[in-house]
Amino acid sequence: MTIFAGIFARHSNSGIPSSIIEVLQGAISRYPDDKNALIEYKKNNIYIAKIDIGALDEPGYFRDSQLSGFIAGDPILQQNSESAYSRFESLKFLASDISKDKQDVLRNCRGTYCAAIYDDASNKLFLITDKIGVRPVYFWVYSDFIIFASALRILESLHFYRKEIDLKGITEIACFGYPLSDRTPYKDIFSLYAGEIVCFDTDKIERKKYWDWNKLPSKRTEDLHLAKQLHTTFIESIKIRLKDQKIVAAFLSGGLDSRAIVAALRELNTDVLTANFAQQGSQDQVFGQLAADLLGTHHSHLPRGKTTIGDSYHKLSTTNWINSKEYLSWNPMRPKVIWSGDGGSMGLGHIYQNSEIVDAARKKDLVTAMRLFFSYNRWGIFPKLLKHTFSKSVKQLLADGIHTELDSIQPEDLGRKFYLFLLLNDQRRHMVEHFENIDLDRIEFELPFFDANFIAEIVQQPIDRFLRHVFYLDWLEQFSSKVLEIPWQAYPGHVPCPLPIPENLEYQWESTQEDKKQDINLALQFADLFSQNHEFMSSYINKFYFQLWKLSLQWGNSNSNRSYFVRFPAVLYRYWAKVQ
Repeated sequence: MTIFAGIFARHSNSGIPSSIIEVLQGAISRYPDDKNALIEYKKNNIYIAKIDIGALDEPGYFRDSQLSGFIAGDPILQQNSESAYSRFESLKFLASDISKDKQDVLRNCRGTYCAAIYDDASNKLFLITDKIGVRPVYFWVYSDFIIFASALRILESLHFYRKEIDLKGITEIACFGYPLSDRTPYKDIFSLYAGEIVCFDTDKIERKKYWDWNKLPSKRTEDLHLAKQLHTTFIESIKIRLKDQKIVAAFLSGGLDSRAIVAALRELNTDVLTANFAQQGSQDQVFGQLAADLLGTHHSHLPRGKTTIGDSYHKLSTTNWINSKEYLSWNPMRPKVIWSGDGGSMGLGHIYQNSEIVDAARKKDLVTAMRLFFSYNRWGIFPKLLKHTFSKSVKQLLADGIHTELDSIQPEDLGRKFYLFLLLNDQRRHMVEHFENIDLDRIEFELPFFDANFIAEIVQQPIDRFLRHVFYLDWLEQFSSKVLEIPWQAYPGHVPCPLPIPENLEYQWESTQEDKKQDINLALQFADLFSQNHEFMSSYINKFYFQLWKLSLQWGNSNSNRSYFVRFPAVLYRYWAKVQ
């Protein structure tokens, strides 16, 4: 199953309003053909609906005399080192365990998934996320009801129930691209934590974590042995997701994450159809082609084509590719599923961190560690266009949110504090936009770098050897194909590629003049949008600085533009407009 949503009446005498059911039925999918594919469960005090795009083998729904279960994604409940239970079997095991207040099955799952389970006998609703929380679930505590969904846009569609913006969540989105903790842009709408199960019954809400990354014991394994051990775990994570497939599709860029996945698939004698939508004449494109040649894949260069703003996967082009006659002629068992390297650069490559941040965290000098962390990643909210008093308040909200989140993270090795901060926030929210639009894009991803067993082995080790992709390269040496014999596109500040790089190839992290012009044009479009709304301008914007900033963009030098000043007002406007 791909998407689910529902409503639960918290009190036995509260029926489910038909108006809410009608909105949920219409909002769960925007794809026309899904109207006749809705699967529903309804009693007096609960309604759950789900849609499946048909990407995975089974629909992810079951019902018996006591329990109803709905699942999105695949729990990957391991049966043995070679295989996992099916989604249907896994869901049944999960539901049975949860209804008995057990957590054994939950703790043994290693996939990315979320689930809703209703126990008819006890009149309890359970919402669950995977150990990292990659597959989100949102719930809205509204009066006598709990309204929940695996996509936030579904809850946003309930226009006749007024929502309030959460300035702390919005400020965090403007800074990081995502809210911290369980926040969303709205008050009273929450996102489940990583490894959390929430139980709703008629008189209370109980939240508990079945998995706590803070509590994993530290280990120290010799480098070569650890590289072999993590390679074995990674191959295992590929194998149990692969099942009996002989032909699969995968992204293959000029970096190392997708290259590692394709190399692992080829080690398992799998034919791989690969695709890359990099710019012509870029390192990303050229190195991706070299990797395809080395690994022996059936490679395609796709034109760039996005379905939504912020679509980093160019879903329009990807959808055209997987629906093409050439692609379908290979007859992959799961044509709508693509293997993706998401999670590798942070999970194993440890981007966003350096030794100075780690050292300060170990010394419990959180002020220095935070300053280094923000400086290294060039993060901030830049509230210069806001009214002065409002600007001060959002700065304080950001500081409070970050401190509270960091205080909740207390690993045995304090050097891992910022790694876990990123795992439980950045990586947990990494795929949110994909899942928001999965009804339209009709694509599922296999994400082996988010495998919970693989990440757990990394978290237990000292962080130092992993920084700057140092250990990553030792790990890649364990692959049977010589994946390091051709160049790759390295991250700025990380171990550079030692191989000769052809001249005049565009580097992904270098902004071109064209990029800067596009940023300025987009900022001016937002400026025009704000200017048309008197209430928004009067409530939040310093009109004098706003006009100066706008003039500087129109007449200034593109090399010194401040188009990024628009980020916070743009995020604020996006959610403010939704609640008016």
